[in-house]
Amino acid sequence: MIKEWGLLGTLRHFACLVFGIALMAASVALAKIALLGTSPISSIPNVLSGLTRLSIGQWTIFYMFLLVSLEWLVLRRYFSWSNVIQLIPSIFFGTMIDWFVQLFKFIKPTGYWLQLGLTLISIVLLAIGVFFEVNSQTLMMAGEGIAAAIAFRRDRPFAKTKVRVDMAMVLGAVLISLIFSHQLIGVREGTILSALLSGRIVGYIEERFPQLTAWLRGSDPELSSEK
Repeated sequence: MIKEWGLLGTLRHFACLVFGIALMAASVALAKIALLGTSPISSIPNVLSGLTRLSIGQWTIFYMFLLVSLEWLVLRRYFSWSNVIQLIPSIFFGTMIDWFVQLFKFIKPTGYWLQLGLTLISIVLLAIGVFFEVNSQTLMMAGEGIAAAIAFRRDRPFAKTKVRVDMAMVLGAVLISLIFSHQLIGVREGTILSALLSGRIVGYIEERFPQLTAWLRGSDPELSSEK
């Protein structure tokens, strides 16, 4: 694939990946500040950060290592370096989350509707970030990697498997919260809204902006010269 893109094309694809991950990290940081729950992939790190002194970004990195380990258990002889290098964007993701949390410290929503508004903004940012990450067609993060591994071994559609993996992550976050704090923390309506809306927003972007989608994927080299 990289050979087909050429140098400039490869740089463009990886720039889209970095931009997408940065937007996703900013989304998690805003959701963390809003206190109404983060996206499913960040729900367990969010809960653990509320129970310990480690930050959500640090827990995200540890969590990504765990997911890659689970990929090895699922794939066994099919596990390869392509799975291991998922840690590169995953570590960048966790690092950027903490950076954005510090950057957005000045944001202090004082009421529920401001919290909800901030949560909705974070969901839109998440969807745009996922759009760029997926269409960069470069590296996959461990959150998607574990779903892809399970889908491969069970011969199931990736989209349906991803939904079930997200549900399992949210359930895991709820159980960790209830077991260790005896109350529900870090998982709220924002988590549910993110699960329900983010995929639909990604689909809307792809439908409304097909030329941008094709340009990001490099499927039509003439699109970049149009307009």
